[in-house]
Amino acid sequence: MNITIEPLDTNNWLKVCELSVSEEQKQVFAIPNVYWIGISRYEEHTELFAIKRGEEYVGLIGGGLDEDGNSGYINPLMIDERYQRQGIAATAMRLMMNDLIRKYHVPCIHINHRKENYAAAQLYEKLGFFVYSETDKEFCRSYKVDYEVQILSLREHPEWAAPCRALLLEHFNEFTSQHPTEVLASAEPFPQGYLLLKDNRVIGWTGLHEKEVVTGRVYGWEGPRLATEEVLSEDLSPWIAPLVVHPDERGNRYGKLLLEHAQKEAGRLGFKNVYLTTGEIGLRKVWLP
Repeated sequence: MNITIEPLDTNNWLKVCELSVSEEQKQVFAIPNVYWIGISRYEEHTELFAIKRGEEYVGLIGGGLDEDGNSGYINPLMIDERYQRQGIAATAMRLMMNDLIRKYHVPCIHINHRKENYAAAQLYEKLGFFVYSETDKEFCRSYKVDYEVQILSLREHPEWAAPCRALLLEHFNEFTSQHPTEVLASAEPFPQGYLLLKDNRVIGWTGLHEKEVVTGRVYGWEGPRLATEEVLSEDLSPWIAPLVVHPDERGNRYGKLLLEHAQKEAGRLGFKNVYLTTGEIGLRKVWLP
């Protein structure tokens, strides 16, 4: 089940307006989607997203910066009655939370729900939202973002380019150390670069590339150093390369975190497969969920 969220625009807003909850649920979710679309036009930091399952439109979610200009919030969250109880809401919530964290670096994310909405309460508690306040009709919940370890897109956080280059130069090779510059210089889907931060320090890096281009010292390659850039395959795309974790941080599953993130980003870009090579077992093809 491939769940994605895409910004609401002229191509999808009518499809989202056709979605609806059940008659019973309208007692706690009485506001139609068209209302939220109208409100978002006047809220500077509010953005709405269509929720999709594959190519089907199944719901609506939105969020942005709270009135304090610091915290994030999520509102609304709506899943069409035909697609409920399938895990879609939880996945959409995680995607929306990640979007707020990437864009605004928020310390916490707020969400409210009616007290009689027990399904919402169960979902939000499972995702880590705790009740910090309440009104006569609603519970006010908050999620505290843990920034000890996080993965950021370099395109969205170009201020980390220099530390990324330093990591790659010291712990991979000179050719690869140019990847951050190439990521920021491109307006195309590729290349993409993702950095792993721990305690506000770059400790890992991975990228998505249309083709795998290698040069210099290649791990697992028994031949001589490659003097010029070589494309390993013209037919396979995209590639995860490289996958680098600082030596002092290895053994903590950070490489797995980076790999899974790159896989998810490839899926978000519309690819069903992604490729990588390792020195031990050569080419690998990864099927995306």
